[in-house]
Amino acid sequence: MNFIKLQTLSLSRKIICRKTLHINVLCSMLNHGSSQVHTTASINKQEIISEALVKEISKLSATVKLLKLEIKDDKFSFKAGQWVDMFIPGVPVVGGFSICSPPHLLQASRMLHLAIKYSNHPPAHWAHTQCKVGDSLHLRAGGKFVYDPDPVTPCSDLVLIAGGVGINPLFCILHHFLHVHNLQRDSNLKGTSKVVLLYSAQSPDELIFLNELLLLSENYDNVTIKFFSTKERVKEDHFITNGRIHYQVLESILKDTGLTKGQVYICGPLSFIETMQVYSKDAGFSKDCIFIERWW
Repeated sequence: MNFIKLQTLSLSRKIICRKTLHINVLCSMLNHGSSQVHTTASINKQEIISEALVKEISKLSATVKLLKLEIKDDKFSFKAGQWVDMFIPGVPVVGGFSICSPPHLLQASRMLHLAIKYSNHPPAHWAHTQCKVGDSLHLRAGGKFVYDPDPVTPCSDLVLIAGGVGINPLFCILHHFLHVHNLQRDSNLKGTSKVVLLYSAQSPDELIFLNELLLLSENYDNVTIKFFSTKERVKEDHFITNGRIHYQVLESILKDTGLTKGQVYICGPLSFIETMQVYSKDAGFSKDCIFIERWW
C-alpha cells in the first residue's frame, strides 16, 4: 500500500513539475516574446490561454495542413475572423494563425480548426514536420478583424475577398454568416442577406476548402462564389476562371447579384489587400465598411 502511495505521489509530482515548467515557458514567451507577440501587442486579446490537444491532422493541399484542436478551457472563446497566438512546447517563437472554423463549432464540440501553410517560420514548420495527434499546445485568441452581427437584426450583405490562405478567416466568417442567417430564418426574421466570395490562388490545388465552398454555393441561393487560378491555366466554367481578380470582375458580380451595399472583408498578401481596397472603394463601398487583415 505504501509503495502504491509513493508511486502515485511521485507521478503527481512529475505532472505538477511538467505543468509548472510549461507555465514558466509560456510566461517567458509572453515577457520576452517573438515578432507575433510584439507586433500584435496593441491589439485586443483574450486573457485566457487555453491548453489545446491535437485531435486530427489532415492535408488540404500540397502546402497546407489542417489541425483540428480540442480546447480544454470552457471559458476560451473567439469571434469570427480572429486569430490565435500559438504557444508550442519546445518552440521559442509564438505562432499566429487565423481560425478557419466558426464560433458555433467551438460552442458545440470544443473544437477549433487551423489551416496552416508550410513555411520555415518555426511554428508553421513544426505543424508540418513534427506535430502529431495527442500533442498539447496553448492558444490565446485575439484580433480586430471581426464579424459579429446582431443575431436579432437582419445581417448586412457581405463581400469576402481572399488571396491564398487568406481564405482562413473568411471561411470562418462565411460559416458564421450562414449560421446566423439560418437562426434568423428559423425565427421568421424578415430579410435575406447575400454574400459574395471572390477567392484566388496560384492553382486549383491551392484553393483549399474548394469542395466545401462549392457545396455551400449549391445549397444556398444567397451565396455566390467565384474562384480564380492566377498561375496554372484551367478549363474555365461558371465557378472558376483564369487570372487575377480585376475590378471589372467585382463590378460584374455585384451587378449580377444586386449587391450594392454592405460590408467588405479582405485577407491576403499586402499588395493584394491594397488593390482590393481600391476596387471596393471604386465599387461604392465606404471606407468604414471595408475591413482588412494584414499578414505581418
